[in-house]
Amino acid sequence: MRSLLESVDDDQILQFLMATKELLTQSDTEPQDLKDALTSRLDFRETFLRTVDAADARPPNSKTLWQKMHSLLPNLRISTQLGKPTPDAFSVKIQRKLASTVPPRPIVHISQDAVYNHLERMCKDGEIVVEVLEYTDSHSLMTFVSLFQARSPQPSVYIRTLLQHYLFADMIILGKMSIREVLDDDFASLTLPADKLLDRGNDEIEVPHDPRHNMAKRMELFRSRAANSYLDILRTMCQNRCRIRRTLCHNIVDWDNLQLDGEEIDQELREFTGEEPIMNTEISNEPIYAFPLSSWAYFYKLRQMEWIVQMGFELQIYQPDELSGMYWYLNYICKTRSRHLKRIRGFVRSYSVFRTSSKRSTEKQREFANAISYIDFAMLEAATTYGFADALSSLFEALRRLGLITTPSRPYSNDIMRYEVRMKPFATIGLPEMIPYDEFTRLVTQPDESILDILNFAADATAGAKKGLEILSKLNASEAYCHGSFESWVKNIKDCLKACIFTGITIAAVKKAIAAAGEKGEVKIKVDLPAAGKGYHDWWVVPKVVPVP
Repeated sequence: MRSLLESVDDDQILQFLMATKELLTQSDTEPQDLKDALTSRLDFRETFLRTVDAADARPPNSKTLWQKMHSLLPNLRISTQLGKPTPDAFSVKIQRKLASTVPPRPIVHISQDAVYNHLERMCKDGEIVVEVLEYTDSHSLMTFVSLFQARSPQPSVYIRTLLQHYLFADMIILGKMSIREVLDDDFASLTLPADKLLDRGNDEIEVPHDPRHNMAKRMELFRSRAANSYLDILRTMCQNRCRIRRTLCHNIVDWDNLQLDGEEIDQELREFTGEEPIMNTEISNEPIYAFPLSSWAYFYKLRQMEWIVQMGFELQIYQPDELSGMYWYLNYICKTRSRHLKRIRGFVRSYSVFRTSSKRSTEKQREFANAISYIDFAMLEAATTYGFADALSSLFEALRRLGLITTPSRPYSNDIMRYEVRMKPFATIGLPEMIPYDEFTRLVTQPDESILDILNFAADATAGAKKGLEILSKLNASEAYCHGSFESWVKNIKDCLKACIFTGITIAAVKKAIAAAGEKGEVKIKVDLPAAGKGYHDWWVVPKVVPVP
């Protein structure tokens, strides 16, 4: 890799730019419009360099610098007509010296409009990315990163790298927080609200036989194992979309191992916390323990499994005849997460009632309220997702039975082999258990149900998902845990709602076509699937029904 002017200080370049502007101002040999065009370009270079230079320091005026740079672009675009092409300014010979690959890559020719559009997007993304520095809670941070990276078109490599710098530079989160602070914030908002396991005072105890010393020791052990896995989620989201999915397939194996480690540490901690099991008939008829650390790890493992399946739809990995099965599997994972959250909620509410009955600080009570609020939000989001997935799975199965979605000829594979390929990322995961192919096929195809019964079920599931999405769309940033990305989050929910409404319309159209065909008549419709990026939402592939003569 060749170094490019690394020995030249930024201040020297800025002084040179300012001196050049001064000389240009004093010049009388050039027309005023040309001088203005050159000045605007020098201003842009100066602002761009200051903006990039400020990225390391994370100053409070970073957003202002990006906005200033954005405001300079219109003058650059308008005055482009004053310039003349200079192809000799760059050549294959120069490209050969700069390229780090052998053979060197060909020169890429980009139109002026494409260049200005790219610069404009980069400035807008730069204005948004600095908002990640305003930390509110761990879930808002995760939501910000995931939604920012899902923008279309995806942010440029520089902006994604800048986001990583803000998040992880010098292993200090957002330049002001340790990974322990973020992890403890996440623990407290899900499985350990107002819990003595997170008490910083435990770190000061040095007596080996003191329970607090042993609690601190084992919590630090779990944090050391969980820190890299947790940060890997954020690191992964800063990649391009294909790489995100591919890396998540590896990450869930680490989280599966972390869940087992957490379960072992949970059992050791019981000796020092004196935890008593609770009875909750909604979960089990036997006394059950909380397992807070392994439950936390299981929650995040399930979330990543959902993202893997959902991004499969976005990247068009699945064939049309596989959509019913993969939406059913998404439904299965989301229902598992919903049941898991219900279990966590039972413990949090039980501890909340016990601890708030005694004299507890307002801060502790607020932690319980926040944890219950987040769990309720996560359960609503999970229920909405599995309802919508269930609806689409049933719809695609009905279309398959009607012969509107056909299975292409695959001479080198069969259904079992394709199922194994789709389930390969999850094959080594302990929980949730992998479903045998025969059972999976039976659950997806619903052989005991008629086409109309399946469509009626899909309509009911769509209505339930629509109601959930409407509730979600009315939440504020605090209730939805999306501080810093509220507008993007609302847009995402509304896009899902549009897809859900269109699903209901499609189901009604199919039922109408079946009724018009009668018992033995041919259904006179065809199905069109949206191209990538052309649907209401990339994760929800909603078929369009078109009448045929």
